[in-house]
Amino acid sequence: MRDDRYKPIGKRLEDFIRRLRPHLKLRYRRAFAGMVARGLSQHRVGEPIVCCDIANPAIDSVGGRYYFSLVRDLIDAGYFPVFTAHRSTLSTFGTSTMKSSLLNERLGVIGSLQELKEPFFLITDQDVPPPANARMIVRIRYERRLCQSVDEVAFPVFVHPWLAATVHLPYAYDVGDARPSRVFFGGNTEEGKYNKDILRDIYGMLTRREMLTVACFGFPVTDIHRPRDASAWLSSSDIRPFVLCETQHCKIPQERWLDALAKADFFLACPGVGMPLCHNLIEALAAGAIPILQYAAYLPHPLEHGVNCLSFTDRQTLAEVIHAAVSMKQEEIRKMRENVRRYYDQYLAPGRFSSMLLGGELPQKKLLLNAYRVPR
Repeated sequence: MRDDRYKPIGKRLEDFIRRLRPHLKLRYRRAFAGMVARGLSQHRVGEPIVCCDIANPAIDSVGGRYYFSLVRDLIDAGYFPVFTAHRSTLSTFGTSTMKSSLLNERLGVIGSLQELKEPFFLITDQDVPPPANARMIVRIRYERRLCQSVDEVAFPVFVHPWLAATVHLPYAYDVGDARPSRVFFGGNTEEGKYNKDILRDIYGMLTRREMLTVACFGFPVTDIHRPRDASAWLSSSDIRPFVLCETQHCKIPQERWLDALAKADFFLACPGVGMPLCHNLIEALAAGAIPILQYAAYLPHPLEHGVNCLSFTDRQTLAEVIHAAVSMKQEEIRKMRENVRRYYDQYLAPGRFSSMLLGGELPQKKLLLNAYRVPR
């Protein structure tokens, strides 16, 4: 962990204010009090408990996406989440947009681990000895590194929280249905934001805008459809070789995003702003759109070229896999889509990660929250 003495003064001041905020700001204090008032009143007899004993504000990185995704998946796996009353992380359940969407769920709060009398699973970032009744202890690690032993587990990227909170998953589709679009991309392509050097310099990968430029060269201009009306395109069954739906010009409603993905055989899984792995890949897999991507190895369980994805390494191989996608026979596409569904059901469907994390015979595990950020 980086020594705070070497942080810029501005960053140290920012960290200091962040630590004080939950104690001083009224809305944080109210959110904390509201959570503490829940106690264990919503727990149902016999329901397995997972206690999240998490105090480090780093869990709220990326707008609270880490914590939301973990808790959402625990609920989907059939666990009852209980939180120890750490003001630094509990108060943001009422101030973070992502975490606030969990407030309608049944949740529990305790003052200390000693309040749990029955066996439970413990997920913690604290240096605490395992309680006698902890069935398993999972220790969160925030450093950026890959797994090095069998007791270490990489935290995956999940679908975007707004999708997990508003759309029923798993998404239903028929593997054998013909889809009207062969290749699709939908998302923000803002210049300056999606063309950052970090992807080239640190990860050695094409940026989103570079990837889309190469893709466009693979199609005649007349084969590239750029919708201006999302509803009209979503309701259309017109055959389109390449649909490029840029958010700046045509925004697909959030609740129809998986429907849009399900209209295409292949999805251009472009990277995010500053890292390769993006939630749009997970959403494509959920909708049965075969991903075209450069970062197959960045998932905890890597995708396989020609099996459940089309993978490339540079501009030339990207052009080659796009050509392969356009010319692929429908039967081969169907087989790849079956493999995509099998992969999603095994590793990414709601609750799958938590069931895997808390399963097995190991009494202790480490959860690496930032493994997906490590170049490889």
